[in-house]
Amino acid sequence: MDNLQAITKPVAKEVEEFNSLFATILRGHNPDFQSMIDFISGKNGKRIRPLITLLSAGLCGKVNQKSIDYALIIELLHTTTLIHDDVVDNTMERRSRPSVNAKYDNRVAVLLGDYILALAITRAVMAQNLNIMEIIARVARFLADGELTQLINSREIILDETRYFNVIRNKTAVLIAACGEMGAISVGASPETREILRQTGENIGLCFQLRDDIFDYFESGDIGKPTGNDIREGKITLPLLYALKTAPKAKSEEMFRLIETKNYTPENIKLLTAFARENGGIEYAERKMREIKAQIVALLGGFPASEAKNSMLQLVDYVIEREK
Repeated sequence: MDNLQAITKPVAKEVEEFNSLFATILRGHNPDFQSMIDFISGKNGKRIRPLITLLSAGLCGKVNQKSIDYALIIELLHTTTLIHDDVVDNTMERRSRPSVNAKYDNRVAVLLGDYILALAITRAVMAQNLNIMEIIARVARFLADGELTQLINSREIILDETRYFNVIRNKTAVLIAACGEMGAISVGASPETREILRQTGENIGLCFQLRDDIFDYFESGDIGKPTGNDIREGKITLPLLYALKTAPKAKSEEMFRLIETKNYTPENIKLLTAFARENGGIEYAERKMREIKAQIVALLGGFPASEAKNSMLQLVDYVIEREK
């Protein structure tokens, strides 16, 4: 049993039902594009977000059908964001397989992403819960805000840690925050508990994106994306941001000139990633993750001991320590 299987154990039955229902949702569509949806369904990731939704429900009560239904909405939204993000970033590979836009083209990918979004909205309406609709609307707005801000930042070369965290909060953490909150709603938790689990999810999301950003500074291996891809797209993430601010001035200025001129040859990408590694960027990002983990532990401290609580804490470690 691997780490993720062990973490899933308290909600294993519900995860199995989720997987079955999610597969059903992605079947039986227009024959003209069902093969494209089948291509998406064959790209299953770790499904961390549904797991957080179900564990959050388990922290507050008994996981039920609503918990599973809300997890389905979240995963459909997440699938939409992956498809659209790959178009925006012109990403040709995801999870070591061609992205949708690489397999087909940008037009197909955008429309297919919209179609999956419509499925998510339909499921949210079926939930007949205004709180869920409000959360989905909020998530959609913040996701678009995060992507737009990141795109603008990549053009302006803004080196600001506060803005960096605002971007990753909106582009990644807001959806995982919704997992915590919607899991709590599914079992009738109080507004105070909902907020605690929303913050817990948000912090897990920050750690998730920080770990993803760290991957960009090492040889890709099994990660599923090319090394230096973020830098190539003009995204100055925390390891490089820290190195630019703390390394000797002459060296920082040399690296900044490469960024300013967008001179992203393979050789210069290697220079920039090595510069971040050699000047404490990775250690700084890992220290930030440990600080955020401490906040998560504090947030979960008020919940009684349970298998769901143990699994949620183990999941935090998994997110921080994962290798892909």
